[in-house]
Amino acid sequence: MTVHSISLSAHGFELEVAPEAGGGIAGLSWYGYPLLRPAIEGAVASADPLGLSCFPMTPYVSRIVDGVFTWGGVRTAIPPNMAGGSHPLHGIGWRNPWRVLAHSDSFLEIELHHFGDISWPWAFITRQLFHLLPDAFELTLSVESLDPRPFPASLGPHPYFVSDAATLQICAESLWETTGEALPSHTARPPAIDQLYRSVKVTELDLDHCFEGWNGRAQIDWPSHGLILEANLWVDETPSPCTRLQLYTPPRAGFFCLEPVTARAVAFTTSNPKELGVIELEQQKLSIVTRIVPFMKVGPTT
Repeated sequence: MTVHSISLSAHGFELEVAPEAGGGIAGLSWYGYPLLRPAIEGAVASADPLGLSCFPMTPYVSRIVDGVFTWGGVRTAIPPNMAGGSHPLHGIGWRNPWRVLAHSDSFLEIELHHFGDISWPWAFITRQLFHLLPDAFELTLSVESLDPRPFPASLGPHPYFVSDAATLQICAESLWETTGEALPSHTARPPAIDQLYRSVKVTELDLDHCFEGWNGRAQIDWPSHGLILEANLWVDETPSPCTRLQLYTPPRAGFFCLEPVTARAVAFTTSNPKELGVIELEQQKLSIVTRIVPFMKVGPTT
């Protein structure tokens, strides 16, 4: 299959989206400055979401332990969807082609219909809206139930940022410590919380954790430019703050991932998933809106 990409250009932004490659972003820049890590060579052609700039996590984020949980009397047995992994990961949106609904120089809407199978037993429709605004890039990711049975959902974008020379500032109350395979075990407030509040070099971090009590805002600075990342949630027409953030900073990888999420990782298999942000959809729509607001760095004057 030949994989195509769609280019948008407006207000100084250049955006490339690959609907057939899991609905992922292949590049985002602003007046020539990269805001996301550019796609790795060949990633679009091979429909490899892990090599893109961003991909959607829908209708669930992170892992489902062994792919097994029960909801409303429906028991799942979801197979792993990543080579070498023992748990299904990040939903099904990133592993399937999406269909284009609308396209202009500054706007793109794509969707994926799922009718229920072993990868997810419930029917739903998921959409992404990419919008180049005068002051920001806005991405809306949503999932809407098409199933007569209620089912759990969680969402989030999975953006990659360049880590070299980057500093990161976020404000959160705690993070989830993890056991093997990055599975959350308990909340804690290690020194990294205060480091991130003050701003820290990304290359000094080694994290793969979900943060709780996030204030919905993060700032990334490079020597030449920077950006503010903001996120909010909606259930139908009711807004709510996004209070969880997954941060992945693999050493010497050249990138890091800063993922606003509607629920904590590995939440479906816990005793109380709703306390961890899982939303039960019953003919409803869950959305997460992420904004990237770029700015130029002003050097000292002489």
